[in-house]
Amino acid sequence: MSPTTRRPARPRPAQSPATTPSRRPLVVAGIVVAVVLAALLVALVAGSRSDDDAETSDTAGGTAATVPDDTPATVAGTPLPALPENGADPAVGATMPALSGTALDGEPVTIPADGRPTMIVYLAHWCPHCQAEVPVVQRWVDDGRLPAGVDLVAVSTAADERRPNYPPAAWLEREGWTARVLVDGDDAAATASGVSAFPFFVAVDGDGTVVARTSGELTPQQLDALAAAVGQSAP
Repeated sequence: MSPTTRRPARPRPAQSPATTPSRRPLVVAGIVVAVVLAALLVALVAGSRSDDDAETSDTAGGTAATVPDDTPATVAGTPLPALPENGADPAVGATMPALSGTALDGEPVTIPADGRPTMIVYLAHWCPHCQAEVPVVQRWVDDGRLPAGVDLVAVSTAADERRPNYPPAAWLEREGWTARVLVDGDDAAATASGVSAFPFFVAVDGDGTVVARTSGELTPQQLDALAAAVGQSAP
């Protein structure tokens, strides 16, 4: 067997340093681009998290996320007697005690406001009748049936994190509730108003006098009648 003959390697022409392409600038440029892109990615992620945090804060800013559910209310004046199951309401004609404290939006609130006819609804987040009534009342408001010059306010009371539909602020936000809400963390406002069941309504005229009280789910027509009762003295 004849030995394998190899052809001698053909020498390559030498390149002068001036004409030899250098890869080092390309590598450095690639590293710089990668660093810049990484920095941009970190900035975008951080910005996204900041936006999410801001959005969460804004969403919760007008709710109990910034106003604890145990925030107490203050009562000034003579408390109303409890609403009896039958017969005349002894609170009609009495002066409504002033209920003061913090609203879900974090602002101070007093109910009723001086000289403002007011419809007050007392709500408990765990009450199925309240859950049914809130969208009825909100639609009634959205339909423009709340008379001009009459205030509608709510009192969030009897809050309990162990019971369903907690927290009340999230529930009211889901329902698109637009009226001011007083946080009654110690149930003082409800007790002073003679609340006997939920939902509970108190109608107060512009002089601060109780015109009517009732409990249970009201129809839009019944809400019309309650608003008309206080609206007669509206400016």
